[in-house]
Amino acid sequence: MIIGIGDITAGCPRCGGREFEALSAEPPRLATEYRCRACGAAARYLVLLDQIGEEAMRRANEAIDALKKKKKKQ
Repeated sequence: MIIGIGDITAGCPRCGGREFEALSAEPPRLATEYRCRACGAAARYLVLLDQIGEEAMRRANEAIDALKKKKKKQ
């Protein structure tokens, strides 16, 4: 399974792999652990969601900076 929102996906903290498997059949909670299919490392759902949030913020800040630069040129 790929954990993502829109076009932003979480990667394994160890190897960067994008495919995970849940270690339990229950619905995901922040403490739910997933295992990377590439290297077998475990990662909590919270850590994976945090990665997605950080990337979303990075993109938003990049877009804001681009708009500011464009406005200065006008």
